[in-house]
Amino acid sequence: MGESKQPKYGARVYRLKGKLLVKQTILRGVPPEYVVDEQREKHVDEQDDAALAAAIRAAVSGKL
Repeated sequence: MGESKQPKYGARVYRLKGKLLVKQTILRGVPPEYVVDEQREKHVDEQDDAALAAAIRAAVSGKL
């Protein structure tokens, strides 16, 4: 079985007073760990599943 490579981007989600904050993370350092990628973030309504999914997809693809 081959070793799979870790994805370069990830996402963190925080709840803030009825809103969700999605922050893009990036894999850096030795050993590699995910850190917040500058100010790449998006606020979405807590009840808007489509907006939340779109923000997370954008973050994990490095396009937030």
